[in-house]
Amino acid sequence: MNQPNTLTATPWNGFTKFLFRFFFAFCAFSILPVIGNILFTMTNNVIGSLLGIEVSHHPSGSGDTLYDYYKLAFTFILALIVALLWTLIDRKSKEYKLMLYWQEAYIRYYLGAFMLVYGFSKVIKTQFVYPSLSQLLFPLGNKSPMGLAWTFMGYSDTYSIFSGLCEVAGGLLLMYRKTRTLGAVVCFGVMLNVFLMNMSYDIPVKLFSFELLLLSAFLISLDYKRLVNVFILNKPVSAQLNRNPFKPKWANLTTQALKAIAIITVVTFMVYNGLESQAQYGDTAPKPPMYGIYEVEEFVINSDTIPPVLTDTVRWRYFVIDKRNSANVFKMKTSGYHNLIYYRSEADTINKEISFFSYNDSTEVVKLNYIKTDSIHYTFEGIYKNDTIKMNTLRTDENDYLLMNRGFHWINEYPYNR
Repeated sequence: MNQPNTLTATPWNGFTKFLFRFFFAFCAFSILPVIGNILFTMTNNVIGSLLGIEVSHHPSGSGDTLYDYYKLAFTFILALIVALLWTLIDRKSKEYKLMLYWQEAYIRYYLGAFMLVYGFSKVIKTQFVYPSLSQLLFPLGNKSPMGLAWTFMGYSDTYSIFSGLCEVAGGLLLMYRKTRTLGAVVCFGVMLNVFLMNMSYDIPVKLFSFELLLLSAFLISLDYKRLVNVFILNKPVSAQLNRNPFKPKWANLTTQALKAIAIITVVTFMVYNGLESQAQYGDTAPKPPMYGIYEVEEFVINSDTIPPVLTDTVRWRYFVIDKRNSANVFKMKTSGYHNLIYYRSEADTINKEISFFSYNDSTEVVKLNYIKTDSIHYTFEGIYKNDTIKMNTLRTDENDYLLMNRGFHWINEYPYNR
């Protein structure tokens, strides 16, 4: 027995048709790659001509640049114009269910793909990683809101993986029409949390997270009557009517098989790529030989011992050898990340040497000879910026900090809030 066809010719009212035209045009300009790239150029040309302002599109990792807001406004206005012209030109069409069918399919896959990408980056922990050694040295008040969010998300494997699994579940449920509504509900709940987190902690993915939230709401709206009947009016509802994309049964079976293969392939690639990235840059990345935080207890420059005065701009307070062979130097007068000195490090444990290199031109900045005086104390000597320096240091690592060594406790006789 064939399933009933949902694309019946039931007429839509005028407002529904206009709303569909606007949203269809807005989605075409926003989430179709080719049209979106053309719109990039149009945005700059229109803004430059009308306002005399040239807003460049620069890759910065932020989705909330001034250009993105101009593009959103331009897209909204252009979609409204298209909807008005479409309404004037096309007065005979009574409904657009066939176009809605394919629009809904594209949005399902578009939204589902991003949910899988973001989900697996949390499950395998490449988006949020454990706090680095340098982050442990910064006072809480010197962190940005985004830095604070990244720290608490990266600290907890449990919460990060759980939030990622929710995104993965929503994305997979969207891949099939029968589970579309459940997937959309899951995605809406997840993306509402993400959007509020972006708004609350000034994370610059506000526009894109709202876009995904809006697309989730659109998919939910396709079944709003059935959801209202079940959850509010307590009325019985019939099964969701689905339409197969092709008439021949073999074509639909082939499509489902190919889709299953594609999903398995994509998921496998995401997992493999995530594990590779985690091994190189994430929590499982190998620690370099001299990994640790070195607190400078005594600093001698050109035979002069510099006292540990917080206003001093020359004396080192800490230097950190972190994963990926990064080396960060904290001066006594260091109040934030912008005052750090960033280097790349290489250690030679045979000759007891460690070198710092500039990230800009890879030139060697300093080579330090070191001696391990006991299990936690090291002495370093070398030439830094034409000055001889000697440092007696105390080595620590993340295990010496309460945030990292407190752990989880089922039983707490008293709150341990420090």
